[in-house]
Amino acid sequence: MNDYLDRVEQQLTALTDGGAHQRLRARRPGLDGAGAGGPTGPKGPRRLTEGLTVLAAAAVVAAVVAIVLINSHHSTSSHSNAAAAASLTHSATTHPKTTTPAASTPTKSTPGPISTPIPAHFATQSFTAISELEWWVLSAAPCQFPGGHPPCGSILRTTDGGQHFTGIGEPHASLSSDPNQSGYSQIRFADSDNGYAFGPNLYVTHDGGQTWHPLNVGGAVSDLAIADGEAYAIVDVSGSGAAGARLMHSAVSADGWTVVPAAGDVSTGLWVFGSDVFVQSGVANGIGSDVLVSHDGGASFAGYPSPSPGLGCQYQEMEPPVVWAHCATGTESGIWRSTDAAATFDTAEPSGRLSLPNSAPFAAASASTAVVGYQQLYQTSDDGGTYTPVKITQSPAADSRVAAWAWLGFTDQTHGVALGYVGSVAPANERLFYSVDGGQTYHYVPVP
Repeated sequence: MNDYLDRVEQQLTALTDGGAHQRLRARRPGLDGAGAGGPTGPKGPRRLTEGLTVLAAAAVVAAVVAIVLINSHHSTSSHSNAAAAASLTHSATTHPKTTTPAASTPTKSTPGPISTPIPAHFATQSFTAISELEWWVLSAAPCQFPGGHPPCGSILRTTDGGQHFTGIGEPHASLSSDPNQSGYSQIRFADSDNGYAFGPNLYVTHDGGQTWHPLNVGGAVSDLAIADGEAYAIVDVSGSGAAGARLMHSAVSADGWTVVPAAGDVSTGLWVFGSDVFVQSGVANGIGSDVLVSHDGGASFAGYPSPSPGLGCQYQEMEPPVVWAHCATGTESGIWRSTDAAATFDTAEPSGRLSLPNSAPFAAASASTAVVGYQQLYQTSDDGGTYTPVKITQSPAADSRVAAWAWLGFTDQTHGVALGYVGSVAPANERLFYSVDGGQTYHYVPVP
């Protein structure tokens, strides 16, 4: 009986893309978020009652396979469906910033029905996910509240991997990433109830988007990541840009944001996974020479040399202790990999082979696999030794191509998102592509 169950489990694992770990990159964006928990320990002995679990798992596998097949053969939509990188800015009329004192612990509730119309041309600028099936996307849209200064935002949610989308509420604020203006540009969700809209201001929901309220955390929020029920944010408390930014955190179920004193001045590169926290140090010119690493949720940090001192890096840890780093180098971006939790880094890119700009997006899927690119995506599955061009298996139109890629992210080692500009680089031309094979191929997903 045990051998039979082992064989069934292997078959189920194969059907689910090698077994999804449900590890989250809440990514910035999306998938711009954060890792949730570390690797599981060894399994205990099997019991005969696991037969019922196997039958239930088979039903889940059938549903997941059906959703993937439906999405991979979805017809072209007339709606724009993309998502842009966090660096995109939008014009907005300047108006006074609105802040609200920190609220008491909120009451959780189930997300309600659609609250706002879905825009006719949905061009997403932020993506976040808590699993391979449950996502949220953000787009510019007409303001749906009195006194709004356009553009405002529209947020959609899917619980079936992009087969259907439902509109939820959004903050009563402009869509803008300009730190000199009031508004937000990115979204992150920790679970179905608790979510954040940020950059530069911070807005919070604890009821699945039915209501949002602004929070004053003492400065502009440039990045936010979530893991193990904690949200972390880089906040410009000095008002002088990256220099003088501090790391702050709060439980996702409450609004008790406080400074993480052990981090000191920080600048960029925020990543969290379980109790591990990575962030780049900050100095007078804005970006420091060290990556700061905590293994206790920010209670203490150790500083190690950055692969590209004084320039911004992305740090991604999907399977500890392996950490990937994608950094600006001055003219082109570079890729490094650490096997000792960022204490030391080795190059993970064939010398001069990729020649990618500093703005090229990057995402790690596992300890050995990552995707990077700008006009062409490349995937490595051998620790960065070689890179193979990624195939786009379906596009919005037969004669269209992706002019440039804007953002990449993975929810686990098989499921990932790529956000690209189809035709030309313009916010209205952004599209969403999905991978179920660790970034070897991507297919187009219409939104909504």
